[in-house]
Parts: sequence; C-alpha cells; structure tokens
Amino acid sequence: MDSVTRDLFLAQDGDNEAFTRVVQATEGDVRRFCAWQNLHRDDIDDVVQETFLRAYRGLHTLSYGITCRSWILTIARNTCVDHFRKSGQLRRITKAIERHVQSHQDDATTTVALEQMIFSLPEVFRDAFVLVRLMGFSYDEVAAILGCPRGTVQSRVARARESLMLSAGNEQVIKVS
Repeated sequence: MDSVTRDLFLAQDGDNEAFTRVVQATEGDVRRFCAWQNLHRDDIDDVVQETFLRAYRGLHTLSYGITCRSWILTIARNTCVDHFRKSGQLRRITKAIERHVQSHQDDATTTVALEQMIFSLPEVFRDAFVLVRLMGFSYDEVAAILGCPRGTVQSRVARARESLMLSAGNEQVIKVS
C-alpha cells in the first residue's frame, strides 16, 4: 500500500491532516484530468473542489484493495460528468478545439495538432488514452477508475492510438507521448 493510500485510510479513521496530504498528493492529477475533459478553465477549480468534497464525504465507503489515485480520479470523472449535466452543456468537440487552439496559438504546431486529435477522440477512448499514455496510470488503475475490465482499457487505448495514427497519417506524432 502506497503512502497516499495509507493516508486515505487514516483520513477514514478521522485524521484530517492525512486527508490534507491526500489532497496535496492528488490535486495535480485531478486538475490534469479535468483539463483533458474539455472543461473551461474557470470550471476546473470548481470541479476539483467538488471532487475533494465528495471524496471527503465518501470516506466511509472506502474498502481495502483500492488505491487512492484510482478512487479520487473515479470521483473526478463522475464529477466532470455531473458538471456537464448540471450546466446543460453538450460537449461540442469543435468548440473545445477552437477554444484550445486560441489559448495555445504560440505552441508548436505539432503539439496543437496532437491535442486537437486527442480532444476529437470519443470520450471512452480519450479517457483511457489520457490516463494511460499521458498521465502514466497502469492499465489496472485505469480499469478501476473507469469501472471496466483491464482488457477493455487496453483495447480502448489501442483504438485511440490507432485512430490518432490514422488522423495524423504519421506514426511518429503518437510516439512523442
């Protein structure tokens, strides 16, 4: 059991300082995940805060065998989905790409093109690809986050990579990640 997961179980037993350490250790991952969900910059802070509020309220639901990062990112994913439902937004890929390109006009063209291709992936493929290839989670961790079998995660990552290669027309672009 890693130290962050240990802190999570200490927090379950009432140790508030342990929960603070959990937040500090996982906030960056939650922010990055929210950014890849096409959230507007202004909404990311709200979703991150709501994620940790839900985590704190849900400490009593913890069971052994989970990892902290998987549990927190599952909550983050569900919070993102709820955010889009509550706000009535439909996730329009073209608007997200336009917003993203406008905010990154000075970035290298290939990086922007790759990000656009990632944003245009179907959500199930994008989530798996981002968590495994860009955030460095294991297939087992991502399976726990997404609530599906490990083989499904592997398939989704492979399909995302295949789709990106077809879109790019060049395998080199994908190997950069």
